[in-house]
Amino acid sequence: MYEYVGNIHVHSTYSDGSGTVEDIALAAEKAGLDFVIITDHEKLTGRLEKKNGWHGKTLVLIDTELNRDDHHYLAFNLKEEINTRGLSPQEVIDTVNQAGGFGIIAHPFEKGSPIILKGKHYPWSQWGVKDFLGIEIWNYTSLCRDAATSTLKALWLYYFAHRSAARYPCRFSIKKWDEFLTQGNKVFAMGGTDAHAVRFRWKGLNINFFPYEYLFKTINTHVLLHEKFSQEGRYDSQLIYQALCRGHYHTSNDGIMPSTGFRFTAENEEKQGISGDHIPLDKETALEVRSPTSRSRIRIIKDGQVISESQNSHLILKVLEKGAFRAEVYYRPLVGKARPWIYSNPIFII
Repeated sequence: MYEYVGNIHVHSTYSDGSGTVEDIALAAEKAGLDFVIITDHEKLTGRLEKKNGWHGKTLVLIDTELNRDDHHYLAFNLKEEINTRGLSPQEVIDTVNQAGGFGIIAHPFEKGSPIILKGKHYPWSQWGVKDFLGIEIWNYTSLCRDAATSTLKALWLYYFAHRSAARYPCRFSIKKWDEFLTQGNKVFAMGGTDAHAVRFRWKGLNINFFPYEYLFKTINTHVLLHEKFSQEGRYDSQLIYQALCRGHYHTSNDGIMPSTGFRFTAENEEKQGISGDHIPLDKETALEVRSPTSRSRIRIIKDGQVISESQNSHLILKVLEKGAFRAEVYYRPLVGKARPWIYSNPIFII
């Protein structure tokens, strides 16, 4: 497998971000990313202007975030813009699927801040929907904004303690994800930065809230491909979309340390698989987790419960029953509590 690292959920000057597509591509390359996915609100302008593709060493994919006023939905692999204003959340999902795309529910439990946008926020409240691909469990900007409950707190978070503001993924999103998996639904998890790199002046200061390059070193997506990038933009973009659709990726806070090399696999007498795959249950079926560092706490989760745990870089679990199994890795620093680091997609034992 070939591992490539990218950042998902990014906004440019085509909506409410401060950087052009070219600015974002350069920041992504400086941050060492292999790809970046721009998701401007209800627009595919950058794609229509043919700005997607390779920019230096970074592949730029241009997608969109639908529903400006409520129930935000990240839509991928659309060939043209679609109008979803006035549609219900289920109708939005259906429209994206019918257009040949797929989607992720964005920042579903965000609370907003009384000092930012007058408390305006965009949670997802209609959970009777179906046929969406996944749910965003870790949105860096949204979590930081939720923590900014006062001006003083905002300044403290953004200039001194911002790493701790999004230190944990949204626990409500994790719980909802586990509920879907327990009910037998195939739902993947995704993390994003929701990068805007907002710039403004305040009392003579030029402030840039979370520059792109900084955010591109935080909540990232590591995809696994069966072949190397060809350097042909359209073909390589489809490789990324296929990996996302299959759940062949994990989400991590690379601000702790890069998670390259993490693997969550399953194997039995007949088949091998990675996160997102279906593996039949037999007497030899086992799960294996490998972390890039021994300073790890590895957990395997089923039905929202920890069923196996290791304080090392390696864990093997023989599987005795069917279900959706996912892996988490916490990083254990020399001092302090273990920190959430890596979240895999589930492997489905059938």
